[in-house]
Amino acid sequence: MLRRKLYRDLWHYKGQFFTIFLMVFIGMLAFSGIHGYMDGMDESAKEYYKEYNLQDLWITNTNVADSDLEKLKSMDHISDVNRALVLNSKLKGYKDVTLETNVLEENTISKMHIVEGEKYASNKKGLWFDSYLAEHLNIHVGDTLKLDVSGQTLNLKVKGLVNTPDHVYFVKDSTEIFPTHQNYGFVYMSAQTFQDAMHVDVTYNKAYVDVDKKNNVSSVKKEIQKDFNFLSVTDRDNSFSYAGYQAEVEEGQTYAPVFTGLFLMIAILSVMSTMNRFVRQQRVQIGTLKALGFKNRKIYIHYIGFGFMISLIAAVLGVLVGYFTIGQFFIDMEASYFEMPNIHTALLPVVIQTAVLVVALISLVTYLSSRKILKETASEALRLEVPKVKKNSLDWSVKFNKCKLSTRWNIRDIARNKGRSIAACVGIIGCTMLLVCSFGLWDTIESYMDWEYKIINTYQYKISLNSDYTKEQYDHLTHLYGDATSKSVAIEFKNKGKNETRSMLVLDGKDKLNITDHNEKVMSVQSNGIYLTEKLAEKYGIQVGDKVTWHLAGDSSWHTSKVISLNRDPQTQQFTMSKKYFEKLGYTYRPDSIYTNEKAKKIDGVSKISSIESIQEGVESMLEAMKSMMVLLIVFAVLLGCVILYNLGVLSFTEKQYQFATLKVLGFKDKQIKEIFIKQNTWIMLVGMVIGLPLGYYMLSYIYTNALNETYDFPAVVEWISYVYAIIGTVLVSYVMNKLLARKIKTIDMVSSLKANE
Repeated sequence: MLRRKLYRDLWHYKGQFFTIFLMVFIGMLAFSGIHGYMDGMDESAKEYYKEYNLQDLWITNTNVADSDLEKLKSMDHISDVNRALVLNSKLKGYKDVTLETNVLEENTISKMHIVEGEKYASNKKGLWFDSYLAEHLNIHVGDTLKLDVSGQTLNLKVKGLVNTPDHVYFVKDSTEIFPTHQNYGFVYMSAQTFQDAMHVDVTYNKAYVDVDKKNNVSSVKKEIQKDFNFLSVTDRDNSFSYAGYQAEVEEGQTYAPVFTGLFLMIAILSVMSTMNRFVRQQRVQIGTLKALGFKNRKIYIHYIGFGFMISLIAAVLGVLVGYFTIGQFFIDMEASYFEMPNIHTALLPVVIQTAVLVVALISLVTYLSSRKILKETASEALRLEVPKVKKNSLDWSVKFNKCKLSTRWNIRDIARNKGRSIAACVGIIGCTMLLVCSFGLWDTIESYMDWEYKIINTYQYKISLNSDYTKEQYDHLTHLYGDATSKSVAIEFKNKGKNETRSMLVLDGKDKLNITDHNEKVMSVQSNGIYLTEKLAEKYGIQVGDKVTWHLAGDSSWHTSKVISLNRDPQTQQFTMSKKYFEKLGYTYRPDSIYTNEKAKKIDGVSKISSIESIQEGVESMLEAMKSMMVLLIVFAVLLGCVILYNLGVLSFTEKQYQFATLKVLGFKDKQIKEIFIKQNTWIMLVGMVIGLPLGYYMLSYIYTNALNETYDFPAVVEWISYVYAIIGTVLVSYVMNKLLARKIKTIDMVSSLKANE
């Protein structure tokens, strides 16, 4: 009997239960989808790094000699060491394609993943080519390529297309955000192949260190820095590829709980309100069941079944659909940027646990709602519930007795049904917040673009110089392209008893490369001290006026410099000093980059050329991904807003049906009754919107403050037009739902509505 009643009630109240289904489904869809791809990125990386043995330490030096190699291998906790020569080459026959050329002694660390072709071996002659760049350039296994290496042409056959774990996040330089895989990639060859082609012995400038245990990495790094005079020793957290990929994962792990938590909170709150109202509507039926002799336990199970069945089906479907659609969509998008083979979504226990928790909460609220009624006797339950009217609600009515009937009516109704009103308001707040965040994502990126590429970087081309360029070559280049230059150096500085490693920019940018203050205004670089970005200053506890003791990597001479000002950079966190101050300290300024607005060509002395246009193309591809995220958030915001407002509106209408029928009997027109109904929803919409607009900005600001890794530093920006769009979106959602619900007033059967409340 109870089973038939359950199915009959599910069908009779199908509208209400369908909205409950949708709210739980959308909430779990968002949660599962976003977590599926973020957790998938993390799990895929862990598997890849472990299987292909990503190095724990990167060593850079002009020459990693045989004696250095033997000494490194003999150190405690070092499992293995590989050497490599890393230099840039040009790919002939293709327009402006630069290759990071890796000449390997052996490949037991950061081993190649073969996408296509032969497995690498040191005795095989040929090239192992970047699979992502190969796809773009239409290069295949078996093709013979011409590489310009230090002025010599090497003709080598492609033996395989590969990925490697230390080239997951691979860009030309720090000015790029996302790789384009169009004109820059990597290639591998054996030391024997290089020697035979170049007729020179290999001088290795890199060493990759494998440490036995993760806990020992820090101590091994310190020992190497103490015992050797290498230019730099870098661990995973500070390596470009690893840190760049992890930053993307960590960003997602920061904003994922914010968005999905908001979805679930709003959905659960609305569902709880709905289930509570449903059980109260069943008051007379509960009394009848008690009168017929049904035990309280059976009645509990019966009503818990409503919430349990709907939420369970919705949660399971939400998890599965989110995982296979949203999760897969975003993982495919990330796979186009990051060179990660077998990157996949992941369904971790936290998603299942959250789904179980949602089902349990909805079942619990159903139990608690029915428990209150089941405490009553059958005769008490069979009587209609008398509305609780508190004295203060009557006082409120008196205070507004000069207002229109519709106003007084709605004030009294809101005071009597605070839970429903709050739930509706929270739904509007959530909808508005998500819309503000969606449009704000776009505004923030555009603001960053203007700051980075119109204020800081005002050049069109960056010319990277060979390390061994001559004075004649440099003079010729500056004659052609001007003398706006810079030099990047690695420094080690003392901070609170620890030695920290960072980069230092020696700047002579001549208004083509600038530094800016907190308000994005260009600063002049003085010659009496050093500059530090705000984010690094905060990290290390350094203030303006403090003195920093430092030295160049590979140089034993220590210097003490005053921090004369802080600058803010949205993309690169480092120290900066002027060319004049650098020379005052006794160093010879030998720039590694030239900045120009003239069309640059690769000539003698030039390693590579980067154009702002190509960099911006990479950013544009990122913006396309942002568009997808923005559209998804807007769709979710609108759907959630519609479902919640419609559901709570139906509840409100059902509860007021008797009052509306009474008004009809008293001669009120449908138009007047619609005014009463719509006015309350409009008030709730306005309150929710006023609260949601600033909260949307603060949520976006929280995401950018906490999600961005230490490399980036730019504030959340929401333009006034985005607030207008968010307001329009919220108003439209509310308007459409009000119109749909107000149409029900015409369908009220006065006789049956009045009889139902006798």
